Amino acid sequence: MSVRPFQIAVPQEKLDWIERRLREAQWPNEPMVDDPWAYGASVPEMRSLVAYWLDHYDWRAREAEMNRLPHFLYAVEVDGAPYDVHFIHLKGKGDNPRPVMIIHGWPGSFVEFLGSIERLTDPAKFGGDPADAVSVVVPSLIGYGFSSKPSRPIGPRTIARAFDRLMREGLGYTDYIAQGGDWGSSVSGWLGYEGEGCAAVHLNFAFGWTNPDARPETPEEIAAAQKLGQVWQTESGYMVVQSTKPVSLDHAMADSPLGVAAWLVEKFQRWSQLDGGDLWSVHTCDQILDNIMVYLANNSFGTASWLYRGVMSEPVPAGARVTKPVAMSDFPGELARFPRSTLEKSYNIVRWSEPPRGGHFAAMEQPELFANEVHAFVRQLREGTTS
Repeated sequence: MSVRPFQIAVPQEKLDWIERRLREAQWPNEPMVDDPWAYGASVPEMRSLVAYWLDHYDWRAREAEMNRLPHFLYAVEVDGAPYDVHFIHLKGKGDNPRPVMIIHGWPGSFVEFLGSIERLTDPAKFGGDPADAVSVVVPSLIGYGFSSKPSRPIGPRTIARAFDRLMREGLGYTDYIAQGGDWGSSVSGWLGYEGEGCAAVHLNFAFGWTNPDARPETPEEIAAAQKLGQVWQTESGYMVVQSTKPVSLDHAMADSPLGVAAWLVEKFQRWSQLDGGDLWSVHTCDQILDNIMVYLANNSFGTASWLYRGVMSEPVPAGARVTKPVAMSDFPGELARFPRSTLEKSYNIVRWSEPPRGGHFAAMEQPELFANEVHAFVRQLREGTTS
């Protein structure tokens, strides 16, 4: 097993192909409705984003900015299959900073955390307490971005095993904290459940790693489950496709940067906590395009979608519960929110907080609040208190 330096360097031929396909794109018809996002990605908003992409967005400048952080690849074998795991690793400033692995989900990437990493590793630079500094590891999920593509669909448990090896054997961290949202919360759940080096878990989303025996019981729990059912009536179409026929979808997406962009951007618009529904009230065009480009650079849209199929072969065991300390930051803009009592059936919740702003992409939307939440949990673990 080995760790080796890595730099992002997308071939110019790939960039030329993306530009050509965008300029040649066939656009869909625009429905005349009050909410331009009601039927999927807004045609006018996508036209505007693509115009910016072609005329103003500078991938080489963005690539150089990403490469300011130290990137690496880690070669690991899990269940007989070899993988290269891409990750960012930035050590905290201070004496013996606690290691924290921060794990993205879909349709995100490591890009979600670019605004938070230095806040976490060097809080004094941003007016915080230097004692709160942590060392940060931000991996790309297997099948995503610059990590290896699996030869078949794998689930979050397999990814967790690779990540635990990365932390313990690759980096020597034997008491790390796993942090995650979306699929990152599921991987973090597995790390908390069976990761040898994982000492605690911090979540900003809790859906995907759940004790299968847990059932809603109280009126509050039942109401939350019913609300989730209502949300999924209009928001779960992507999941149905990606968990059943992901390769059919990828036949279209592999040949269409516009298609990939629309499929991903629509989720950022629906799942972020926006001001008046305006996507650009919390995200910049560059941030959104950075994330899209990570999917396009290595043609990883398809294998990223495979995770929705792979999870079916890795069920959570009956009665399973993460007994290590778990913190939950319940951001208000999250679509799927549950009361503390629901999560306590699957996790040993020792800290529960409700930040004032932020949605599904908490670190990208509110990097300062996100960093504060992680620091608060690390501080609590250090002091041995509960909340």
